[in-house]
Amino acid sequence: MVNLEVRRILRLQATLVGVAMLIGLISSAGSAPVAVSVMLGGVAVIVPALVYARIAYAKCHVPPMELMKAHFKAEAVKFCLTALLSAAVLVFFKDLSVAGFLGGFFAAVSGYGFGLLVKN
Repeated sequence: MVNLEVRRILRLQATLVGVAMLIGLISSAGSAPVAVSVMLGGVAVIVPALVYARIAYAKCHVPPMELMKAHFKAEAVKFCLTALLSAAVLVFFKDLSVAGFLGGFFAAVSGYGFGLLVKN
């Protein structure tokens, strides 16, 4: 089970990617490949973040050392998964808008920082 703070961050990331998709659609005069590129950039961040949360918070009430090991393992998996997803998008999506992809990627990544600033 993913805790409430993690859910809040993931929701914020998804919202920011949605806003970036709208901006991409408007700025590209409705180009679907741009919107899809933005979405794929967001997915390359949000999916690994969800996997991180599942691994890091799988166990409750464990010794601090075990908790740290889980977070280090989760971070390694998140890093590798982000790299693999990004590479897969670059290889398999032929109509990729690099600017759109990076826009979605950075919109999702900014969710971490904004999550620290915005409290519910």
